[in-house]
Amino acid sequence: MLRKTAAGLLALLYSVMAGSWLGHEFYVSLTEIRYNGDSGRLEISMRIFPDDLDHALKISHGVSSHLGTGLEHPEADSLLGRYLLDHFSVEADGREVVLTFLGKEPESDAIWCYLESEPLVCPASFLVKNSVLFREFSDQVNIVQLYVGEWNRGVLITPAQDSAAVTIGG
Repeated sequence: MLRKTAAGLLALLYSVMAGSWLGHEFYVSLTEIRYNGDSGRLEISMRIFPDDLDHALKISHGVSSHLGTGLEHPEADSLLGRYLLDHFSVEADGREVVLTFLGKEPESDAIWCYLESEPLVCPASFLVKNSVLFREFSDQVNIVQLYVGEWNRGVLITPAQDSAAVTIGG
């Protein structure tokens, strides 16, 4: 049931985020976590609406960041990195994974944010915590897609349950 729900929401997210939405009604983010077997790192990309991130940074840091625009605040990257690391974490095989914010990339209607882990042995299980934008939007939904080799699994994370445990192959 959860897989069907995740697949449906993932399809909805792609259709919503594929168009140009100036004043969107959906509060959804997409996070992809990929284990890179060559480097042994988790490579994480998050696709989030910039106006939602601006709102979150205004509330958490008192700064109008204007992400991805010509008016972007000079400290926007460091504030964004701090915000994401405060609201997103991963445990692999029961151990907290150290993440580093690499940067962001604006897209027409979204911001791609990139994080990377320290090298680690290919995990057998994950605990993903993602409360990005939950304080700001009570109906926010964060979709997380995990990839390890050919295996993948999607999970929904909501304010009612801000984390999801996933076992590889399970």
